[in-house]
Amino acid sequence: MLKDASPFFRGVCITATLYAALFLGHIVAAAQDWDILFRVIAVFISVLTFFIAPCITVFGQVTEASEKIRANSFGLPLSMGLAVALAWAYEDQSFDIFRTLSFILLSFVVHFSHRQMIRQKNS
Repeated sequence: MLKDASPFFRGVCITATLYAALFLGHIVAAAQDWDILFRVIAVFISVLTFFIAPCITVFGQVTEASEKIRANSFGLPLSMGLAVALAWAYEDQSFDIFRTLSFILLSFVVHFSHRQMIRQKNS
């Protein structure tokens, strides 16, 4: 089914599925008290949270610059929203303005850098 899909759509589907699987895995690992596995999965979730657009590009094998920019524009707000949730999770389900703003800024910096690399490569 995904073979005929656009690279952008394929990348979104693969990235979303991976994120969902990791999220489910971290719930199972927590419920079973598998601390090391939980921490490993948490690292992957954290990395994926900050690198949504680059992951869409890589997993979808996006080659066209316009589609890479589209992935970046699509991924940035998702990454920032997930960064807020991640900050909340890292603070044991409470709100910390410094961590939240730091995570949002990290998402922005990653996606801004990604966009600059796309533009630089295609100019």
